[in-house]
Amino acid sequence: MKHLISKKSVLFSLSLFFLSFLSSCHGVIFDEIRNEVKLADAKASGHIQNIIRYTMKTEASDGNSVDLEYVFVAPGKIYYRCIDTTHDSEGTEVTDDTDETGAVTQKAFYKSIASSKVSFGTFTKPTGRVYSIGADSQYLYAISSIIEDDDDGDNVPTNRVLWCYNTTSKEWESIWSGEYSSSAVKILSTNTPKNANRKAYFKLGSKLYELNGTTKVLDADENDNLSGGYVYKTDSSYAVGTTLTSLDENNSSNLISANSCAYFNGSVYFSSAYAMTTNETLTDEATYLYYCTSDNVHYSTDASTWNVVDLSCDTIYSLAVTSDYLLAGTDSGIVHTPWENSGSGVPTARTADFATNAASTLSSYYEVRAVLTVDPSLEEYLGTIFASSITSSSSASLGNVGLWSYFPASSTKQGEWNRE
Repeated sequence: MKHLISKKSVLFSLSLFFLSFLSSCHGVIFDEIRNEVKLADAKASGHIQNIIRYTMKTEASDGNSVDLEYVFVAPGKIYYRCIDTTHDSEGTEVTDDTDETGAVTQKAFYKSIASSKVSFGTFTKPTGRVYSIGADSQYLYAISSIIEDDDDGDNVPTNRVLWCYNTTSKEWESIWSGEYSSSAVKILSTNTPKNANRKAYFKLGSKLYELNGTTKVLDADENDNLSGGYVYKTDSSYAVGTTLTSLDENNSSNLISANSCAYFNGSVYFSSAYAMTTNETLTDEATYLYYCTSDNVHYSTDASTWNVVDLSCDTIYSLAVTSDYLLAGTDSGIVHTPWENSGSGVPTARTADFATNAASTLSSYYEVRAVLTVDPSLEEYLGTIFASSITSSSSASLGNVGLWSYFPASSTKQGEWNRE
């Protein structure tokens, strides 16, 4: 009898502990469940390094050719979709609605294809597995790994190739190739909202070349006499000068490894930080330049005098702006911080809660390597946003690795993050 009472007591105690545990985890578990949405069927899955803007001529429904804005991602294959803010899905130009007083009652953005959830299509790709893409104001670029079978029958990367998409022939042309090695090989792009401000660079080790269409970049074992070269530190170790000069052996200790770049005040700035961005919009030039170190955001109005705020989050990998928030993708999910004053461009030294399901979809299980706001002049919850996620956590779902999107609320649907 005592033995039976003892077992009941143990079971009762365990039940109380379990209920107490669930209560204490309310904010961690049940809030996450409430914020979950039914996931859309994913197409753009895999490791996505960057989300690239590119303007491309497209035939509209009336047969005329029109320049439309697209986003491209490359998790092995290349996927793309239109994000033009001035045209609808038929390629027809849209305008703001106004009332009898002339006041805007609905922005053209909300009638444009940019605010609609449409499927990504598969874009023609060069040979190999594409892992890095970029674009300037005229051309699309990609880097692929060439995979071959070794003597044991295993798939191994043997070469890396830099490609340019020839807009006339509609084919990819090789402009550099080299044997696979540990040297960093990727594309850096300014990726600005304004097409005219877009520039792209090829990173080979710590060396950078400004890309110029199908103009070839010399192979690694050839003499380097092209324009391009090394990026040097200035007074700041992170925000650096705009000139790519030839190697000066006496100053080789000043070399930095550029990991990001941004167009600002007519120049291109490079940084060893994971991310740089500005508050440029589709219509206005930038007034602030930003870069990140660890969980800090540095900001400047002249690229020489810098202020810094500590977001007290995890390591920042990506940055994007809206009219009311600075978004930061980290190694533990996505966060955002409001501006000190409405639209001021000055971030606050804190993060804020999301009013959407962002924190539960792009959660701490995932690294958010890229974030892009289609129209940075809009408030966060009123615009379209894309973000990519990767993970090495055994607790995370691999089905959630890839591209995510947020679309603003409509009369029939609440704004939400979901898979692409």
